[in-house]
Amino acid sequence: MHKRYIQFDGKDVALHGRKGDSYFDHAVPDEPFKFAMTALPDEAVVFDIGSNIGMTAVIAAKRGAAKVYAFEPDPNVFPFLLDTIKANAALVDAHNIALGSKKGTLSFFSNPDSASASHLVTENTLGHSPTHKVEMSTFDAFVTSRQIDRIDFIKIDVEGFEIDVLWGARETIPRLKPSLLIEFNAFTMVGFRDINPRDLLRLLLEIFPNVYRFKNGRAQLIDSDDAALGFIHDNLVSAGCVDDLYCTFRPVLSLLVGQ
Repeated sequence: MHKRYIQFDGKDVALHGRKGDSYFDHAVPDEPFKFAMTALPDEAVVFDIGSNIGMTAVIAAKRGAAKVYAFEPDPNVFPFLLDTIKANAALVDAHNIALGSKKGTLSFFSNPDSASASHLVTENTLGHSPTHKVEMSTFDAFVTSRQIDRIDFIKIDVEGFEIDVLWGARETIPRLKPSLLIEFNAFTMVGFRDINPRDLLRLLLEIFPNVYRFKNGRAQLIDSDDAALGFIHDNLVSAGCVDDLYCTFRPVLSLLVGQ
């Protein structure tokens, strides 16, 4: 186990992980993440789904979130998440489970080279054989079991299975209206989940009145077929298939990333 420090808002954040793991060695807050953290309300309730080694969870806690729930199914990574939480004295409620479209168990591939490349496995997943079985619940079931009546922000980064998390949150998100930062990775959606990336974009546009992409230092609204096509083009051609989308029930007042 190794520790490194990153900076956020002028403060040190300790991360624990495995030396040689590409995510642990190089992870830093990017501009969409900074944008989302800046928009957090006071005493926020935050869900970090696909928490990995805990960067999102502990930064949200350090920014004054009243409650942070973190979900990381990888049994090889979860101890690093706990170490990161402890090192930062962060108030984070961590769970070694996946959130998906239904309750049960599912196969999981734990990538030995990068914690960020581990993922759930179905019969349609290409290339990777499962290394573990993991417990899976749904967002709605967890919220109901804990009687949670406020959620301000959700981060989802689950290597192509983001749509499953949203299906499992179909009651809670429209009711509690949190904002969402979600990874949009066309490669993992096709290779690991076997879905058309447009299906995720379509679902986001159905749930959220405002879906923003990030381009040229700005959050730009996807508000037409042309805007959606432009985003898909850029994701596949110039972004290496990986983007972040910020989704809200209220328009974002400041569109400058990081402002």
